[in-house]
Amino acid sequence: MTFIVNIPLTRLRNNDYFQFMADVKGLVVQATPAALNVEEEAVAFDNSFTALDEAINVDQGSVLTEKVQDADLRRDYTWTALNGRVKATLYSPIPEEVEAAKHLERVFDLYGGIRYLSLKEQTAAATNLINDLKDRDMAVHCQTIGIMPWVLAHEAENTAVNDLQNQRDSEQANRNFAKAKEVRLAFDKVYETLINRVNAMVTLRMATPVIENFIIEVNQKIKNLENQLAARQGRSDSGEEESPKTPAEE
Repeated sequence: MTFIVNIPLTRLRNNDYFQFMADVKGLVVQATPAALNVEEEAVAFDNSFTALDEAINVDQGSVLTEKVQDADLRRDYTWTALNGRVKATLYSPIPEEVEAAKHLERVFDLYGGIRYLSLKEQTAAATNLINDLKDRDMAVHCQTIGIMPWVLAHEAENTAVNDLQNQRDSEQANRNFAKAKEVRLAFDKVYETLINRVNAMVTLRMATPVIENFIIEVNQKIKNLENQLAARQGRSDSGEEESPKTPAEE
């Protein structure tokens, strides 16, 4: 008699866990719950899968999102003001200011329209731009056309965006980790109930060809996953891949 073999669910990372449950769900649908004699278990499985999908894949948002957006908008306004001030100074009646503006324009042109980059890309680009503007030679030009206070304001705003985004990312990671862990623990029991039901049909010698094929298919998925875990462990042992602290942290 062939049964569905055990699989160490706690060893799976979130993406592995999700894919495995998706595969099992697909096999149940293919065979049909009625043919597998798991109609009640299949309903619970579907509900748990939906909860897992929401816990792992859906961005639940954050109260910090609005603060990040507001801080980014202020940062954009200051960059626009700086860029505009430099270009406007090219038409200054004072030669020293025009010469300073020409040097500064080359720096701004080097980075392009950074306000249109993604948040993290803009933060990195703004950091480099600000460092260039605060460099000794460029700082003199900034002083000449009177934009150094704006440069420092832009630096503070850029830091604020970065700090808020890091805080939001940490908040979401911790919340999603806790939620995913809770959902997975509940899903483990639902999965085990379904598998035990199928295996019971084998014990009672009531397994049909459809059930036998389902068992073969699930066991193959488990074998493939175990091979994947073994390969990953091998890479981790060799230092090629860093093992996560817990399965749900990925």
